[in-house]
Amino acid sequence: MNLHLRSSLFRLCYAGGACLCLLPWCGCKQLSQGTPTPVIARYQPLPEKKDIPPFMIGTIWERVDMENIDGFAISGFGLVVNLDHTGNNDQLPTVVKTYMIKEMLKEGFGNPLLPDFHKRTPESVIADDRTSVVQVDALLPPGVRKGQQYDVRVSVLPRATTTSLAGGILYRTDLAIDGADTHNPVSKINVRGQARGTVFLNPAYALGRSGPVPTRASRAALRSGVILGGGIADYDRPIFLRLRKPQASVSRAIEQRIISRFKGEESVASAHDEGKVEVFVPPSYGTNWQHFMGVVLHTYLSERPEFETMRARELADEAIKTNARLGDISYCWEAIGPAALPFISKLITDPNPNVAFAAARAGAFIGDPTEAAQSALLDMARTPDHPFQLEACQVLGELPSSPAVNRMLRDLLNSQQTSVRLEAYRVLAQNNDSSVYSKVVPEDPNNQKFILDIVPSQMAPIVYATRSGDPRIAIIGRMPKVMRPIVFSAMNNRLTISSRSQAGALTMFYRDPDLAEPVKMYSNPDLGEVLRRLGGDAAPDETTLNFTYGQIVAILMGLSDAHELTDENNGVIASAPFVLQDPPQLEKMLAAPIEPGRSVKDSTTSDSLNGTPTDAATLATGRGHEGAP
Repeated sequence: MNLHLRSSLFRLCYAGGACLCLLPWCGCKQLSQGTPTPVIARYQPLPEKKDIPPFMIGTIWERVDMENIDGFAISGFGLVVNLDHTGNNDQLPTVVKTYMIKEMLKEGFGNPLLPDFHKRTPESVIADDRTSVVQVDALLPPGVRKGQQYDVRVSVLPRATTTSLAGGILYRTDLAIDGADTHNPVSKINVRGQARGTVFLNPAYALGRSGPVPTRASRAALRSGVILGGGIADYDRPIFLRLRKPQASVSRAIEQRIISRFKGEESVASAHDEGKVEVFVPPSYGTNWQHFMGVVLHTYLSERPEFETMRARELADEAIKTNARLGDISYCWEAIGPAALPFISKLITDPNPNVAFAAARAGAFIGDPTEAAQSALLDMARTPDHPFQLEACQVLGELPSSPAVNRMLRDLLNSQQTSVRLEAYRVLAQNNDSSVYSKVVPEDPNNQKFILDIVPSQMAPIVYATRSGDPRIAIIGRMPKVMRPIVFSAMNNRLTISSRSQAGALTMFYRDPDLAEPVKMYSNPDLGEVLRRLGGDAAPDETTLNFTYGQIVAILMGLSDAHELTDENNGVIASAPFVLQDPPQLEKMLAAPIEPGRSVKDSTTSDSLNGTPTDAATLATGRGHEGAP
């Protein structure tokens, strides 16, 4: 028998044997069909929502609950350098120290092939009192997209004796789930983002870099800070719509309806299974997930033109009723889109400011081709004491950048209301409008610290600094000057700014034990030039100063507190106000979007997700009040 024939017979016999072996199993399977194994549902049905307003019947909100809308905590251990001999790592837990040495070796410390690091072993760096190992914490915002930035918090470890992080710069740090566990530092499989950048301390304490610290509050303030926009997301984080009655066909229908409503946006929704739909915030909404989800939830599942027209008319009738739920009505109009404009246009001039704002807001976001809605918002923003003055400005800022919108916002730079001027500046800077002259300080591309925005006008000046997002200092209005003569000192007299006469130039003098010789430079009294000098801009033959953004803001606050920033107008000299953005609160990222609730009344609406009232700004943009970019 030849080899080929034997091989064929062997395969035939093997297959036959396999079939015979399967026969008993098949028979048992057949017999067991009378008692099927119970299938365990992945999702338990939830009760129907109660007290649904008639105009909300048929919306996505009626059928779902939102999930994954809390801040997602990530953390890690990192290394802060450039301290003023205020660091101390003697009390580091052994496991943390071992982990940091391992990470520093990966970064190149001690590598003889790297000129900048070959003499610095990880052990010598950790022993240096100009460094401190810190804990880095962040909350990934709901709906964050890969590559988006967010603020992070750095703090000295509890038992460590580092006294101040002023002037510190954080090396690149991986952030992960439970990454700052002192018993088991970060596992690389859980990395969700990175962080790096300059530490920003409370400016009220940041200049006290050394010496005794008198109070517990000031000690704590010097041991923790924020890195503005220092975190970068590593992945797209979806928001989940959990079906109250799981059903694959409904899940798929919701997916397709969201995709249809946001045509042109890539990968905006995906039916995960019969009980859950994943929703991704489109890039056009930036980080404003609240506004996006407000539109999603108020979208009707039916998109038949006659249905949308009928609903838009019903919403208009509902809006003028007493105690109407205008927050929800405005979002429903926005979700319907252009079909709602004919009904919205009649209400833009309604004598009730609540109704007029709700209609103008929806019309502007839909894209009113007549610009009547945009013009109505501008009139509200221009009107002193209008209940929606700031919110109208915020809505204009949320619209796609255009010459027409920017022209409207420029007018608001001359508002009598500081909050309106700041919001108009924020949006114009975000839109890169020509009315804002922006300069990165210093000019060195490898050492950029902050953006200096000059916004000229004939109004009294406002000096503004951010402490969240991009580091920016803005001078809005006439250019303030540093008063002369002056003798100003900071940083335990290491920095002095002085002028002997009312007409002389300012002399900046800085001495530091780590410098071979003191730095001395001159500046005219214009605040813009003073800030550039402090940030590192200098003439080719001058030695530059090298203060961090946080230190510069602290110096600016010190000058303001001493009434050394002045504005002269028609011979009258007044102090120029300095405004610092509200302190960053990571919990603000957990704010929920608009959902059906109480009526817009007295400039308030409500959010039925948490049952607490939210201000009118949330109706305006879904994000509430914000500072500059």
